[in-house]
Amino acid sequence: MRQPALRLRLLLGSTFSIILAMLIAGFAIATLFSDHVERSFIDDLHAQLDRLVALIDTDQSALQLTQSMPDARYEQPLSGLYWQIRDVGSGATATSRSLWDAVLKPPGPLPADGSPATIRIVDPDNRPAIATARRLVFDAPGGGTRTLEVVITETTRTLDAANAAFQDDLVHDLAILASVLVLAAWVQVTLGLSPLSTIRRGVSAVRSGDSKRLDGRFPLEVMPLVNEVNALLDTQETSIAFARARASDLAHGLKTNLTVLNVEAQELRKAGNVKSAESIEELTQELAAIIDHQLALSRLRHRTRGDVYKTALRPQVVRVIDTLNRTPRGCALDWSVDIGDEVAVDLDQADLTELLGVLLENATKWAKRRVEVAMVADDGGTLTINDDGPGLTAEQIGRLDRRGRRLDEQKSGTGIGISIAREIVSLNAGSLTFDRSILGGLAIRIKLPGMSA
Repeated sequence: MRQPALRLRLLLGSTFSIILAMLIAGFAIATLFSDHVERSFIDDLHAQLDRLVALIDTDQSALQLTQSMPDARYEQPLSGLYWQIRDVGSGATATSRSLWDAVLKPPGPLPADGSPATIRIVDPDNRPAIATARRLVFDAPGGGTRTLEVVITETTRTLDAANAAFQDDLVHDLAILASVLVLAAWVQVTLGLSPLSTIRRGVSAVRSGDSKRLDGRFPLEVMPLVNEVNALLDTQETSIAFARARASDLAHGLKTNLTVLNVEAQELRKAGNVKSAESIEELTQELAAIIDHQLALSRLRHRTRGDVYKTALRPQVVRVIDTLNRTPRGCALDWSVDIGDEVAVDLDQADLTELLGVLLENATKWAKRRVEVAMVADDGGTLTINDDGPGLTAEQIGRLDRRGRRLDEQKSGTGIGISIAREIVSLNAGSLTFDRSILGGLAIRIKLPGMSA
């Protein structure tokens, strides 16, 4: 199962952490603010309760204040702010005008020491409110004592409105902060992963042949990776060089022995054994060709997904044809090239030259008078090579897939040229097909990445 990209995983993790932190912080801040506002609200009620107690005229038997409470809302009916004084002994009650004809119930049993008690209630207008009350004992005018219950109640409308407004502002500000933090996390992740992008570009440069090692300045955290990659590249380069050297040494040794066989063939020819000499010479020629082709195959570039090339097609075709025209067979043919100058192919130049050399040499070998090379404007573009040779049957075309098989034993060659062409096309994610030519011979169709008519 394919794992998400590291950048995406880091961004998702950072975003989730930021959102979670914002939610926790928002809840904590909103709770702290609500508690602070409510404490201030209750402290204000206590202050008003103390002011109300101070205004009670204790020298009169009737419950009354020496002067009105300073807040005008006490004079407005159902304003949300109320006071009430009740004589516990007589049951007489005095209330603010705002209370109208309603009666406030004290918040449960009041402390005997006169400390205030506070609870949440519903005011006469059925709105949530907070009430605070005290139980006080005064000296009665006629002697004895007088117990009074003093209550102040205020609706929490302003308190709730303040909390709601603060929460709205808090959500808005935390959303902005979260967005800034997510953006900062994206910048941090991008900058943090930039060395990996540098490594990726370096590896791509190594694949394309522009560089042999990962060079540049890297953070200490990724230097072990860079060193391991460079060590791997060095090992690979050493292994390839060793393999090529061994292949070259092997080819040199084989060609030395083939030269000895050719000398022996000449001796046989001088001795009159012409048939044996010709057999040996033909065999040594084929073995030499096989060695040369195998050496060419060992030099082919193994293409990777990141390799991108742009090689002009027509100049390479013309160059190969010019080379073949120097041969007796090539100069006797009529060559036709119908390829635009702007056509390019996504293929290494050396590989393209090897591919064209194999296929055009094959056409030269079998053509009678004419070979046509053209680009066909189909799906993505196709390079076609047509000759007017004897052509192949369907069974013979199928045999072209068999490595080293020759279609005509009377023609010189090793039979591995087509196999090498297939190797080149396969290494470069292309396709190679064969069919009857409109000229009567063989038609070869090549499709390669980036090819367009």
